[in-house]
Amino acid sequence: MTKYTAGLGMLFLLGAMLITTSDVILRKMDGAGIYGTIDLIQLMILSAAYLSIPQTFMSGSHVAVSIITDRLPLRPAALFQLIGALLSCCFMFAIMVFSFTQAQMQNEYGDISMTLGLPMIYYWIPLVIGSALSVLVALHLCIASFYTLVTQRDVLSLHKP
Repeated sequence: MTKYTAGLGMLFLLGAMLITTSDVILRKMDGAGIYGTIDLIQLMILSAAYLSIPQTFMSGSHVAVSIITDRLPLRPAALFQLIGALLSCCFMFAIMVFSFTQAQMQNEYGDISMTLGLPMIYYWIPLVIGSALSVLVALHLCIASFYTLVTQRDVLSLHKP
């Protein structure tokens, strides 16, 4: 599931790149770019970022300082992984709750974007979905880390070859 959302995020990023490039070329050719470029780019970049976070957690490709933890025995490494996953879960849960609340409020007020008049709920949907999926992935990592901590079976590849 996370690979599909990350793939969708890459498509949004590609779309943002194409719109930006087209806008620059059109501005150079005739002085007029694409109407509403900023609204579209903001929507696409936000979507790309939040839909990619769950895969980043799942694949362990997020930014991490692991100089010390890579040298630890399996159980202490699993403990640090568990603590990190718990903190990630709490943080993404807070983002999810805040985003959902804001999305509801802006949807009720009928807020729209400045140029194109896109409903602001379009901006919140990928954020809520991405953060909710990130919470699930972080919970999965918590369970896997706890399992490694208890059984000493390295299911998370905490010790790189």
